[in-house]
Amino acid sequence: MSKQHALGGKILAKNKCQPSSAVTQETWNSIFCMDSEATPFQSYDWMRSITSGGNFRNIARRYKTPDGDAILPLAASNGVQMLASAASMPHGWGAGGLISSVPITVKILQEVFDDLASTPFLRLTIRPNAPQIDLWDQALPRSGWTRVPRKTHILDLTGGINVVFKERFESAKRNRIRKAQQADLVVEKGNSPEFVKQFYELYLLWSENRARARGLPVFAVRRLAQLREPFWKFSVAACGMGQSLQVYVASHQGTPVAASVFLMRGRSAVYWRGASDAALRRTYPGNDLLQYEMIRDACEAGCLQYHMGESGGVRSLERFKEHFGAKSYCYAEYVRERLPIEAVRKATNTLIGKAAGLVANDAQFQASRCSDWDLGRI
Repeated sequence: MSKQHALGGKILAKNKCQPSSAVTQETWNSIFCMDSEATPFQSYDWMRSITSGGNFRNIARRYKTPDGDAILPLAASNGVQMLASAASMPHGWGAGGLISSVPITVKILQEVFDDLASTPFLRLTIRPNAPQIDLWDQALPRSGWTRVPRKTHILDLTGGINVVFKERFESAKRNRIRKAQQADLVVEKGNSPEFVKQFYELYLLWSENRARARGLPVFAVRRLAQLREPFWKFSVAACGMGQSLQVYVASHQGTPVAASVFLMRGRSAVYWRGASDAALRRTYPGNDLLQYEMIRDACEAGCLQYHMGESGGVRSLERFKEHFGAKSYCYAEYVRERLPIEAVRKATNTLIGKAAGLVANDAQFQASRCSDWDLGRI
């Protein structure tokens, strides 16, 4: 039985979009299937995963137009109402933005901005699907919203795996993949708690190795890693997404070398998270092999795009993705604040990091955060 989620909103004039908070699961799934650019992050099951942890509630907005319907996935923080924030999507949960049964227009997005400006939240953020950024930029109001630049990488999958491998992968990357295939690496994938645990243990190992390499306190860095990316987050995502989320693990003689979290829904696939054992990956290029396996599976499923995500300004991560043929997209996050929350948060995080002796400077701190997508330098 479907659920509906309530949030008051004004009804716009008859010749405009009509915003509503009544979004059923059936309606959401139907519109998602009609949008060829929709990503797994914009699915109903992904929102269900976000809200399962108890930190957020689903307040998705539905916009009715004369030609069709659109949905803005939107999650609000739980807690004191007057201090609540809302995001599409929350930090660490990917990009959001509008999905629609009809082509998205600047006019529709302008009315979305107007509708959201009337909501009571202390802070509002929208991080739309990167290929649609030109429309969002044209619709952005002249005042009230701040545009925060971001960059992501997306691989075009048209033509299938043979075209992608031969024409988009760089020759050096093809050679590394062949080397990995001959390196006695075993690749397994699954959605069970055991697979999620294997990935998470490798993530914590990566964090510890990173701390040792930089002369940082291992216990403190491990704890910080658990706070930034708690285990329950991956557990609820695997449960909520079902077989649409797969954990890929490359092992050598029973020892995990690399692991990645892969999402696939509709015509898009996502490389959500990745971690590896630095002591083994140079000899056994598990990361390269896992990327090939995920890209191949996405092609075989008929996906048109493979989202490799942001890199936090870390050039080595960007080059890793570009070697697979992924193109960079400069896009943005749109922020509306009643108080300067973001500036205070950044300043506080930097001070805490420095006081704890975990970072040497602001640049290192930002690089250590990487992005919403990658957990390791790969």
